[in-house]
This record gives sequence, C-alpha cells and structure tokens, in this order.
Amino acid sequence: MFDWQTRARTLPSSPGVYIMKGKESEILYIGKAKDLSKRVRQYFQESGDPRPFVRQLPVLLEEIDVIITGTEKEALLLEASMIQEHQPRFNILLKEEQTYLYLLLDQNHAYPRLQVVRRKARRVRRNKNELVYGPYLSGYAVRQTATIIDRFFRLRTCSDKEFNNRARPCLEYQIKRCDAPCCFQLEEGHYEDHVNTVGMFLDGKHQELQDTLQERMWKSAENLKYEQAAQYRDQLAAIQKLLDERQKWKSRDHRDRDIFGIFREGLLVEIQILTMRQGQLSGGRSFSFAGQEFDDVDVLENFLSAYYLREGVEIPHIVWLPTTIESQDELAALLTERSGRQVTIHEPLRGQGKRLVEVANQNAEQGFLEKQKTEEANQELLERLQKRLRLERYPQRIECIDNSHLQGRHAVSAVVVYEGGYPNRSAYRRYHIKDVAPGDDFGSMKEILTRRFKRSAQSGELPDLLVVDGGRGQLGMALQVLEELNLQDIPTVGIAKKRSDDPEDTAFQDRIVLPNQKNAVPVNPRYRELLLLSQIRDQAHDTALKFHQKVRSRAKLYSILDDAPGIGPSRKRSLLRKFGSVEKIRQASLPDLAETPGLSLQLAESLLEYLEENPNE
Repeated sequence: MFDWQTRARTLPSSPGVYIMKGKESEILYIGKAKDLSKRVRQYFQESGDPRPFVRQLPVLLEEIDVIITGTEKEALLLEASMIQEHQPRFNILLKEEQTYLYLLLDQNHAYPRLQVVRRKARRVRRNKNELVYGPYLSGYAVRQTATIIDRFFRLRTCSDKEFNNRARPCLEYQIKRCDAPCCFQLEEGHYEDHVNTVGMFLDGKHQELQDTLQERMWKSAENLKYEQAAQYRDQLAAIQKLLDERQKWKSRDHRDRDIFGIFREGLLVEIQILTMRQGQLSGGRSFSFAGQEFDDVDVLENFLSAYYLREGVEIPHIVWLPTTIESQDELAALLTERSGRQVTIHEPLRGQGKRLVEVANQNAEQGFLEKQKTEEANQELLERLQKRLRLERYPQRIECIDNSHLQGRHAVSAVVVYEGGYPNRSAYRRYHIKDVAPGDDFGSMKEILTRRFKRSAQSGELPDLLVVDGGRGQLGMALQVLEELNLQDIPTVGIAKKRSDDPEDTAFQDRIVLPNQKNAVPVNPRYRELLLLSQIRDQAHDTALKFHQKVRSRAKLYSILDDAPGIGPSRKRSLLRKFGSVEKIRQASLPDLAETPGLSLQLAESLLEYLEENPNE
C-alpha cells in the first residue's frame, strides 16, 4: 500500500502540478494546486475527499510526482497540456468527435428542402452547395425552428424519393404550406425566393427579412394578389413572434459571452455551453462525460481548462458559470493574455446572467435526457440481440473483421468496433496481410485474427461478440484460431452476404451463421437487432475496401526509382520529366543521364548499374 505520509512530508508548499501514477508508471490523474503539500494531504485525510476514486488511491497509487511552477497560472497551463498529452483515466478528457444538431438546405436539388442533421463541428460548411445552420441548443430548439419554417415558408417537406414519384399534390399543398413543385410548374424564381427567405431567417437577418416581406406584401396587395399577400403577412407575424421571444436574451452591450450549465446524475455529467455573440444568443454545444466521481466544481474547473486552453478556440469577453471555481482568476488572466483583451470569469448572482445560467442548466438536463433515451434504446436493442443469438453476456463491444483484395493482390483487412451500439472509430484497426499466398482467404483470416488477439489476450481488451464476414468456412477458421489462442470463450458468429439486390426477396437476405447450429438465422428487416449486425458488417466491408483502394493507389505510384540509391523524390521527378519512363532511362547514355538536373556523373553511373542489376523491375 502506498505510504502517502512519507511522500507528503517531502512535497513543497509551492504551486505546481502533481501526477498520480499507478502500476507500471500508468498516469491515473493530473492535478494542479496552489500548495502542493496541502492539496495532496487532503486526498488521504479521513475527513477529506469522500469520492470512491479517492478512497481507492492508497491501493491504486505507486508514486506521486510533482512539477513546481512559479505561479498557479503556470500550473494551470501545464496541467492542461499534460492532460491533453497523457489522457489520464480519472481526468476530464475533451473529445472533439461529438456531433451536433444543424439545419441543412441542400442546394444540389432544384427544390431544396430543410433537413435536421447531425454533424461534427469540423465537417460543417465544407460543401458550397450545402447551407448549414446551427449548431442548435437542443433537439427541442431545432424542431421548434424547423416547425416555424415548415408552417410559414412553404418549402417542400417530402423526401427526394416521394418528390420524384408523386402524381398528385399531398396534404401540405391542400393546407397551403407547400406550392407542390413536385406536380406543378412554378414561376421562375418563385421557389428560389422561398429558399432565400428561409436563409435570411436562419442567418438572423431579421430586420432585412422583415423589410423584404413587407415590400412583397404591399406589392401583392396592389396587384390584387390577396392570398399571396396574406402569406407574407403570416410570415411577418411568425418572425415578429420569434423576435419577441428572443428579445429577453439580448445583451445591450453587444459583448461576446459563453454561458455554462451543468447537470449530473450519479457519475454521468452533461455540460452545456450557450454562446452569445454580438449581444445575441447564437447557439450552443454540449459535452457528455461518464464515470465522473469528482464534484461539480472540480469537473467544471477541469473542463474549462481543457476547453479554453486549446489552439484556435474562440475566447469571449465574459464567461458565466453556474458555480465559482478556485482557479477562475488565473484562467481569466491566461485567456486575457491569449485574446489580447480583458476576459472575466464569474458566477452571476442576479439579473440576465443568472437567468441565462439557469437556461444553460436546463439545456444540460434536456440534452442529458435526450442522450439517455438514445442510450436506453441502444441498450434494449443489444439486449434483444443477446437474447436472439443466445449469448451468455451482454454484447457491449462488438467487433467485425473483413478482408479486401483484388485477385489476391494488395490484400488488407479491417477490424471495426461498436461499443454500446455506436461505432468507436478510434478503435478501428487496419492491417496489411503479409504472410499469406495471394487469394488465400482462410489464411488471411487466420493471420489477422492471430495478430488482433495475440496481444489483446494479455491486456484483456476483448470483444463481447466477434462477427466474421463470411459463412461457415470463415467462421470455422475464426473458431480454430481462437481455440489456438485459448480464447474460445469469445462468442463468434459469421454473417453471409445476401445473394440478391432485391429488398423484397426475403429468401436471399443476409444470414447469421452460428457455431454448432445447422440452420442460419435470416436477417429479417423487421428485427433491428439483427439489422445492426448487417450494418456493422457493411461498415467493416467499407473500411476494408477504402483501405485497399488507398494501398492500391499508392502501389500504382511505385517505381523502381524509389529504391535506387541516391534517388529521392526530386531527382525521380527530374528523371521522369526528361526521359518519360524507366525503360528510356535504362536506354540512356551515361552523358545524357548526367545532364539531368540534380544528378552528378558518379550518381548517374550508380543508377545505371542499379537498373542493370534489377532488369525485371
């Protein structure tokens, strides 16, 4: 057991960072303190920290290292960079792969429709033909905005398939919410006006939009188009109502603010950020964390350091928090230095700030509940899968393996991982198949399974269900390899591809092949738990195929010149630019070769010798 008293006596009463290490020097936790000795002692005092993680420390810990800094501000900065580098088990780890809700207008279609989509923040607005708006604070906020647009702005709501196959107008046309471009020829520019109006509405150009709609309303009335004028009137009323609702969230000073909210249920924590830009509430983001034994103040403090001390993050003038944190003055000073203007961080106790923090807390709770519903649905799905396949344990982690090659050449394999029903892309693995004859699918399966599980058998990172792309042959090979590795306890199934592209032809659907069971289980589209396995297999197939294509494209660029001594990329380009091909380089005379830019006479002679020694490459 770790002798914390002896270690605490050696610690200085200085600001700095402490690193708690476990067995084999694994970093468990990184923290910062104004007084290192006092902070570390607090973990081990009987009346100190009650968290389960802290109570386990004497057993988990092997050592506590410290790094002394000049100030607490320096300690804060060092802590953030070390957490980002080492990713300790018990620290808040900020993941950038989270998706957010957006509204999308796809202008690739002649008559765009508004869609609610989930996107990663870094993937937004890459396509110039896609107008993306958001992110939105919650599912409720995005649905409310979409409902207003559907009700008053007359964009189509049907899918592309319905649009192309419709013979007569639908109910939306009858209740005057759509102009039915699927059935009627509209005046040139008429639908485009609707799209532009929606774009201005979502961009927040409300005053400009109101002026435009008012002008259209009076013009329509003058031309005796009273029904059209009434449509513009209704749109104006909807915009005014929305502006009245948002007015209470405006700031008079037009300063940028970030407002934080937090919600906790047990060890699960949801943090919500509302962003106010130029005095108007403009959007929000949420972050979910599991296994957080720390109290809300520590969680929020760690999160703020991880969130703001990154490269390229937008720093506001004011940060409002739901609770006061110990290092807020030091963090504010750091952000002031980075942004070049005064930044303040505090907990507002009255007025608009207090109301907005309450709204952020409510959105954190709403976001948590929405995600929990999805988690519960996935849990139910996996429970049904466990029951249907008669698995002994709950399939929290599912892995699927697939191979890809072209007539045996450039053979590769991919392993995809789903955890809790979601793809865990950071755990995907891609392999070059090395020691197998071309076209030997069974040998490829054996090599990849051996490489995948030989090391993991010791670390304990094993799947609850292994899916092999293929029928009984591939399944038998997988079971044989697992037995050789003493991993026969891993539940394993095969999934055979359907033999028909007709979705109505249920006799040719995918089939799940089970060990020691004669009849395969057909993947009936009505059972989502079985469709999940087909989706995982498709993901494995796509991943392997893309990797194979990448390897193949690299191979096409290979030349014998890549292995020639003294010939780098620049000299290779010069040679091919001058002679056109490797064969013409072989036929070139030594003086001609030496005249190539970047080649000396000695290097040209060496190259010709190398090409003569390798005539068949």
